[in-house]
Amino acid sequence: MTPSITASTELEAQTEALLARAAELEANWYTGPRMWFGTSGEPVTGTQAASHLEAALGVLDREGWEPGAFGLREALDGPVDLAGVSVSVLELIICAHTGASAATPRLWDTVPGRTVDQVRALLLAGTAYAHRYGPATHQPIAALA
Repeated sequence: MTPSITASTELEAQTEALLARAAELEANWYTGPRMWFGTSGEPVTGTQAASHLEAALGVLDREGWEPGAFGLREALDGPVDLAGVSVSVLELIICAHTGASAATPRLWDTVPGRTVDQVRALLLAGTAYAHRYGPATHQPIAALA
């Protein structure tokens, strides 16, 4: 096995373990479908959250990442429900990685020593998580009486 294949295989195994741990955290933190609803109560699908995270990655690639000046806070701006669920996805990934019981993703990238590669890896892992574990669709809520 060549070193590049080994490194890639090890990275894939680490990513798989990270996503599985994030799924465990979601199951423990959120009851019912709370994770995939925005603060307005409107549903957000995994595809929508993944697209928002991919767009944030594109914004950082275009605008550049400068801790404390332009980072996740700015890149994750968007519709409130979509941004909120996307931030929750990133919190799961950070906590799965660090073992923390809570994290604020919009501050995580301002930690001294943080690198753009780490920020990119977080967004990519969040995108993968949303695609894999987010709901494909939401059932319409019955009309309120």
